[in-house]
Amino acid sequence: MEINIVIFLELIGTVAFAVSGAKVAIQEKMDLLGICILGVTTAVGGGIIRDIILGITPPAAFQQPIYITVALIISFLTFLLDDKKIFNINNRFYSFIDALGLAVFTIVGALAGVSSGNMFLIIFVGTTTGVGGGVMRDVFASRNPIIFQKNVYATASLIGVIAFTLIQKYNQNLAAILGGTIIFFLRALALKFNWELPKAK
Repeated sequence: MEINIVIFLELIGTVAFAVSGAKVAIQEKMDLLGICILGVTTAVGGGIIRDIILGITPPAAFQQPIYITVALIISFLTFLLDDKKIFNINNRFYSFIDALGLAVFTIVGALAGVSSGNMFLIIFVGTTTGVGGGVMRDVFASRNPIIFQKNVYATASLIGVIAFTLIQKYNQNLAAILGGTIIFFLRALALKFNWELPKAK
């Protein structure tokens, strides 16, 4: 994918994840600082974890502050406009950009690990980039992470990044497109049909 397209899609994902984090903070009755911190953490937390694992310092989120800046602005707007229900995490449009963000962040994370040549590392950093921010959000909010209890989310990321890893050695661009498409549609279908993994009785 062209780099400017990737940046554009990453910014869309940043917006979706920042809204998610800010909404959780609002639900937990946090103040404005807490809302902004949770919004930013959700948006860039996965990427920061990825970069620490890969030894990239300082993490890309600090080298390219546009993502943190966008997350801060969106978190603040979510706080200001919460009573107007403009940022509604339950509507179809939000679900669309959230699924898109998950797909893009997962594949971007996987691409960052390709140079290692380690398949397990590629899969791990890809999935971590996609879902790590959401896990940090829930931990900060003292909640059981949503990815472990509701809908197919991390599973979609994992399946897509495995497909990417298996194909990327032959054609990296095709692998990125196919892996991202798998993640997007698995997440979208999971939301539509309420797919969940089996749970202990």
